[in-house]
Amino acid sequence: MSADDGHSLHVTIKDLPLLEVVCFSCNLRLAPGQFSDQIQSGFQRIKAWASQHGIDLARYRIIGIPHVCNEQLTGYDCCVELPEDVTADDDSFQTNHVTGGRYAVLSIKKDSTAIGEAIGRFFTEYAPAHGLVIDPSRSSYEVYDETIIEYRVPIL
Repeated sequence: MSADDGHSLHVTIKDLPLLEVVCFSCNLRLAPGQFSDQIQSGFQRIKAWASQHGIDLARYRIIGIPHVCNEQLTGYDCCVELPEDVTADDDSFQTNHVTGGRYAVLSIKKDSTAIGEAIGRFFTEYAPAHGLVIDPSRSSYEVYDETIIEYRVPIL
């Protein structure tokens, strides 16, 4: 069953490597209304930068790192995995590391109505039922492909 069928979530536990990424950061504290336009624009900017630097977007991961404070989305880093031979040479973009370690990986069909519900259910139902303890010292992040989002939650 898939995460969007209302019954079960597709979750795997994985040990993931440290990733170096180049990011465009969206400050959403002052953003009016829906954040999707600002985030989409951020992804367009980072993808254009990656293409200009010869990064094959079919080969390197596209990553989103949400920043949440008091259950409110306050920022979002739109990122591309950075090959070893490429450096960020523009002040609009910064390099960062996505920490490795043990993660619960929730695979969700790329459908805006299913994503929020599946992530909410992961935290309220799945994690407690399976004894998963979230690691507050590391950030959750999202990895995008054509049809699926992997929501990666650090666990102890």
